[in-house]
Formats: sequence, structure tokens, C-alpha cells
Amino acid sequence: MHPRGSLRRNNFSFWGLVIPFVVVIILSARSYFANVSSAAADPKESYTKTGILTVTSEYKRPIIIATIRGYLNEDGCTTQRQDNDSTGAIATVTLLSENEPDDDGTLYQFGTAKRRLGMKTNWETNFHLNIRPPSTFEQGDLCFVVYWRVEYVDYESSISDFPSSTSSFRGSPTFHRAWDWTDFDPSTDGANADWLVRRSHELKWVSSAHYEGDILNDGTRSCPSTLRERDYNIVFIGDSQPFYMCQHLKWELESSRNVRCVQIKQTLGNETTFQAYANELKNATENVVIFNPSGLWEAAYGSIDKFRDNFQRLLDQIPSGRKHHQSFFFAPTTAVHPIVYENLTNDDRKWSMTQARVREINTIAKQLVLDETKRRVGDTITLRVLPTPIDALSLNAEDDPKTPGDMRHFGNATNEMLLEAILCDLD
Repeated sequence: MHPRGSLRRNNFSFWGLVIPFVVVIILSARSYFANVSSAAADPKESYTKTGILTVTSEYKRPIIIATIRGYLNEDGCTTQRQDNDSTGAIATVTLLSENEPDDDGTLYQFGTAKRRLGMKTNWETNFHLNIRPPSTFEQGDLCFVVYWRVEYVDYESSISDFPSSTSSFRGSPTFHRAWDWTDFDPSTDGANADWLVRRSHELKWVSSAHYEGDILNDGTRSCPSTLRERDYNIVFIGDSQPFYMCQHLKWELESSRNVRCVQIKQTLGNETTFQAYANELKNATENVVIFNPSGLWEAAYGSIDKFRDNFQRLLDQIPSGRKHHQSFFFAPTTAVHPIVYENLTNDDRKWSMTQARVREINTIAKQLVLDETKRRVGDTITLRVLPTPIDALSLNAEDDPKTPGDMRHFGNATNEMLLEAILCDLD
């Protein structure tokens, strides 16, 4: 699997000095400015703190997307090395900023937005990047490049139901700079993040949570092979992306034995669609049932409030007991990447298909599943959220669309990576 986009590095020294990085780009008559602050030894410069992204744009509460990539620190993080080695990144994570921080918040705005000095139309906002480097590596093994862009104008418009009156997506420009290990604020543990890492002898991303030992040397695998025969059968029930992922598993196994793929289209608000999902969930006989009830359709054309009610109705259709044990897993909706769809500005039917809406739908569904799980203690049929964070892992897959311009489906490399992570957790 090829690396996620092109990166550049800058070689910065952190000897108690703060070197602000400012970029000015004019795009479609809009001006954006951004800088990131690093650790400051001077107490007078208390506004510059480790782990802070300071973004200036014309929006007071923008939603930003940030990607952090790690490179081996053998020769330092130089701009030249980045330009000449686009495949050099061996760790990566992508985050969408949150509207309100919670206990597990990773990237969120804090404080009050301020007018940028001398600018009447630009706001300066601070984002806290509360994340720690992947535990797979020892301190100092990697240097990092952090790059980010304004993704949506604000939270409210980014989660508006279809039909949306305006596209709040921006998706550009991108700013980047090099970070040292200590820029992740070593005084705090930081939030857990779903890093992807790559073994030195493979151009292939994998979930860092599914490897043990030194992946740079021996690549010790903690999961069985995706291709092995399993002693349980499995069904995927969902819209297009879960179906494509399931079909990829059949292709990998070169067999349809023990694997069944069910594709259902339209939102749950469509009664025919709802009944199709209900029938599949009630009648499935497989040991493992993985379901995602039209998450992509709901993001594009659904109502968030109606989804909440319909999803609970659907959970009520799952039986509480059978003669044999079954495990039902809700699979989060995978990420969408509007930035790859060049005609988005003119296609108002896709304006509501935002990553912010995908996350909102996943948050609602996960909470309802957790609540339902508590009520089902003792049932022979278990219900859980799929432990694999496929929503977070697929957020890294911006550059692997199924076809050019496809903002919601992924290519073989990403489907294989997601399947390996899912099957690792199931096995």
C-alpha cells in the first residue's frame, strides 16, 4: 500500500526557542494563515505551548483535519529528504477536529477565537493536539511531520441534513511543519490514537495495535493470517463499502465458503430498506454477524434525528437467544473523503456527505449499541460495537479511492488493511 500523500520535512531544533511557522496562501480570493507553536522556555511566551496548532482563517469555529506522519530519525527531518523520499513514512494517523472535547479528545479547539491583528475578516483559533506517538517505537526513533487544513466552515453546517443549502467543505490549503518527539507534550500521556505503521520490508500499512515486537526488524505478527481457514462463518450486512470489503475477503480466500455478503441500499427511513435489514438480522444464522445499516446513505441523504430512532428500532429486531451462540457486531461507517471529488462544488446531492456527519452517525450508533448491550446481559446472542476502529483507520486512506474521484469507497489496499484488522480482533 502506498503512503498517504506527499510530505515535506523541516529540520527544526528545539533549544528552548520557539520558531513560529507561518504560511500565507491565497485560494479563490480567500486568505488563510496558519502556524503551529512548539515548546517555549520563555515564561513571557506562555501562549506558545507544546501540542498546539494555531490556525487563522475566515471562520470562527472551523473544523480542521490533521495528519501526523513519522519518519525514521536517522538523518533528521530535512526538507530535502522528504521531497526525495515520498515512501519514507512508517507511521501515520489522521484526525478530524471535534466540536467539543471529551475525556478522550484528540484534536479540539479551545479558548475563544480572536481577530487576527490587522485583519478584519480572519479569526485566529487554537487547537489542542492531544496525542502520543505510536508505542511501537522507542522515544527518539521517529521525527514527525504534522500537516493540517481547514476541512469545514463550522460544525453546524457540516452535519446539516440533506438537502444542505450550502457546501461547507473547504479541504484546502494544507500547512505543514516538522515536530520533534517532545512536541507531543511529554508531561501528559495524551489520548490513544489509531496509528497505522509499516514494516520495513513491506510497503504495507497495518494497524499498530495488531503488531508486537520491533516491527522495523522482525515484523512479529500477533494475528493469524487473513487467508487461513476459520472455524466460524461470517456475514457482512450493509451498504456498498461493507459489501466491497466482504467481496474482497472472498477474493482473498478464493472461496465463498463461510463468508456471505449482503448489500442493502437506501436510508433506514425507507421502510423497504428497514425491513430488509430487519429480516437479515433476525434470520442470520452465521456465528459472526457484522452489520452497518446504510451509514453512507444516512450521511449523504438521511436525517440524524430519524437515524437515532430507526437504528434503535433495528436493534430491537436482533434476537436475544438461539440454540447456538452468535456474535453481532456493529461496524462503524468508514470515512468519506470529499477532497478527492473534484466536482463536489457543483454536486449539491453530495454536500451532506461529510466526515463530520459520518462521525455523528457513528457516535449515535455506538452509544445505542452500548446501551442495548447492557440490557442484554445473559443472552446467548451477544451484541457489541466492532472493536476495530475502521472509521479512524479509513480516515488515513484519502489517497486510495476505489476509482478516481470516489469519495466514499476504497481500493484493494485499504480494504485488505481493514479486513486484516477486523479479523485480527475477531480471531
